[in-house]
Amino acid sequence: MRIAALLFFLLISNTYLIAQQFTKNIKGKIIDKDSHQPLFGVNVVIINSNPLLGAQSEPTGDFIIENVPVGRHNLKFSYLGYEDASVNEVLLGSGKEVFLNVEMQEKITKIEEVEIKYTRDKSKANNDFAPVSARSFSAEEMNRYAGTQNDPARMAQSFAGVVTANDENNQIVVRGNSPRGLLWRLEGIEIPNPNHFAGSEGSTGGGVSILSSNMLTNTDFFSGAFAAEYGNALSGVFDLNFRKGNSEKWELALKAGVLGAEATLEGPFSRKYKGSYLINYRYSTLELFALLGFKIGGSVTPKYQDINFNFYFPSTKIGTFTLFGIGGISSLGNQAKRDTSKWTTLSDKSEFNQKQLMGVSGLTHLFLFKDNKTYIKSVLSYSYTNTTSTDDTLDYEFRKFNIDDQKFIYKTIRATVMLNSKLTVLNTIRTGIIYTHTDFKLYSEAFSYLYSKSQTQVNNTGNTSMLQAYTQWKHRFNERFQLNSGVHFTFSFLNNKFYLEPRISAEWRMKENNTLSFGAGLHSRIDAVSTYVSYAGNSKQNNFPNKNLDFSRAIHFVAGYNLSFKKDFRFKTEAYVQYLFSVPIGADSNGKSFSILNYDDGFVNMPLKNSGTGYNYGLEITLEKYFSKNYFFMFTTSLFNSKYKAADEQWRNTTYNVNYVLNALGGKEFVVGKKRNNIIGLNTKIIWRGGNRVTPIDLPKSIAANETVYQTDKAFSEKLPDYFRIDFGASFRRNKKKYSWVFSFDAQNIINRENVANRFYDPEKQLIVTKRNLGIVPVFSWKVEFGI
Repeated sequence: MRIAALLFFLLISNTYLIAQQFTKNIKGKIIDKDSHQPLFGVNVVIINSNPLLGAQSEPTGDFIIENVPVGRHNLKFSYLGYEDASVNEVLLGSGKEVFLNVEMQEKITKIEEVEIKYTRDKSKANNDFAPVSARSFSAEEMNRYAGTQNDPARMAQSFAGVVTANDENNQIVVRGNSPRGLLWRLEGIEIPNPNHFAGSEGSTGGGVSILSSNMLTNTDFFSGAFAAEYGNALSGVFDLNFRKGNSEKWELALKAGVLGAEATLEGPFSRKYKGSYLINYRYSTLELFALLGFKIGGSVTPKYQDINFNFYFPSTKIGTFTLFGIGGISSLGNQAKRDTSKWTTLSDKSEFNQKQLMGVSGLTHLFLFKDNKTYIKSVLSYSYTNTTSTDDTLDYEFRKFNIDDQKFIYKTIRATVMLNSKLTVLNTIRTGIIYTHTDFKLYSEAFSYLYSKSQTQVNNTGNTSMLQAYTQWKHRFNERFQLNSGVHFTFSFLNNKFYLEPRISAEWRMKENNTLSFGAGLHSRIDAVSTYVSYAGNSKQNNFPNKNLDFSRAIHFVAGYNLSFKKDFRFKTEAYVQYLFSVPIGADSNGKSFSILNYDDGFVNMPLKNSGTGYNYGLEITLEKYFSKNYFFMFTTSLFNSKYKAADEQWRNTTYNVNYVLNALGGKEFVVGKKRNNIIGLNTKIIWRGGNRVTPIDLPKSIAANETVYQTDKAFSEKLPDYFRIDFGASFRRNKKKYSWVFSFDAQNIINRENVANRFYDPEKQLIVTKRNLGIVPVFSWKVEFGI
């Protein structure tokens, strides 16, 4: 009877909770877009709420709407003399409050004049100095898009002009450019590659992102014609920022899944201070299983752990300080089979091990001047990366024979100061300076089959610096036309080269829903330090032949058209041309067809010269419905051509010249429950593109040399089969009175199609072997959020 009574009580309690309408608070801060000054008295309302819910912003720009029912909401912000702003489809759960950062644009027209009603294109960047080839996306979209694994780089693969380089990592090819040309920024300053299992020198991606989606606020992604403040980038830019922790309430989120077990903790330092902290820590699930005795993933379990943090310290007199950081440790490898009778390929008797350590810590200071027009932001950061890898083969007595041994260590201090001034409602000036100092310790030794001995490729310890400066000006002729111009300056102490790079862009709203845009600029990118201090041709006699190597450089031209129609629909197209010059190419007879444009990552030690050229041109089309009425979709098409010319003076396809890419993705949410408190989400993505270009293998010469020998006179003349993949995701969110939980399933390549990745020669079989991409990659996770 007692058990029956207890079950009856629990049933009644659960029924009562389901019948309740759970509520939570929506908070935020509202600032002027150009001056970053807080706006006092802004009216904030939740559209179509009954009864009407809203608030007004305080002198600090902060606002709070209390007791908002859980679910999705649309918010409207109105303020005298400013264009209305809106934030749509805000997801509010019962386990966590929502904080919004809102920027409002001052009107140019006077109050008594006819007002222009305009809703800002949600796809545009947060940075208003960059109106072309730009896209902003939220952490929630990373969770919503199928196959993203909460990763900003995998998220960008859904956009027009972006192609995945390899299923095994998140490196991206932007408009036919090598992934080496990508720039990562966090809190306004450049950071090293923020990924686990990140490959070798020059890599900008990896297998698992170190960045946590629980930490990120809206992210800007740029695919060309960058604003003047972005230097040392050729292909694309990720500009990321951490959100602030909850300054009034302690909150905790716990998550367990295939990618790791993690915890996110945030809250105020004290009840009387608006400062807050936000910390996320993750530990590899595969390693946890291995510790429990369950081996998953091969002979050596992939291991990784990472931490993200952001501490926020506001003050009324000396400005705002934040202390932020990310860090990750990872290791990966394989062990050779100890049964020689099972050795059928070279990989069976090979062992590879890689360890990586990456960390960044930075301090920012933001000071708003009393003129209500100017602010200054300073950032000081320190980063450390250590990549170690060994590659061995075993003989039949299991003795190791070293094939490759590498260790690359970089310690970098960066400092930047940026001054932004809203001179008038028409003119905004932004100028800044960036200084970078790097200490390095580099070593690489590899076995040469040609000379039948190991040779040192690089063994160097030293330091170098780089100085960058920029200035940019935004002029609004009226509400419809805006012109951005600027210049970026770079001086490298490594090769004593300097570059002056002008940039310009414009945006014209022809009508309320029609926009034309244009952008052009000169850009450059330095290669990995190891390229400049390596020995030539595995010989120390010709010491550092690349020490005076120039940067790779490019000119970008972009023209675009954007049409917004109905509600939450848009059509966008961009055409672009990129001319690349001063590209490092092979300087001797062994590298006649070599160009750095075909390298995604890896140490380069051959003699190089800056005589290479290349070009990319293409057309991108996007048809999108933003998330509203519980569904969204996006179709993107990219048609492009990517060519290069090396020392043999022949125009060839780059390895990334896949010519066409089509993406189709969409999703639907279903609100369920007696009080419609819970959400079921389904989403999918389809990718179809041309195959990568590869160089044919000369089988007779490979057999004679006992290693892969390519037909370099036919470089990248062979095209792999088309690439096709379908991703699928599903989730269920349950809101309870004091907490909420989410179960998610995200599968990359749900149809298990193993696309062709490459081809190589196997000395054991004396055959050319096809290497394939990953099959299905299922990612399960369970997350719970609650206030403390």
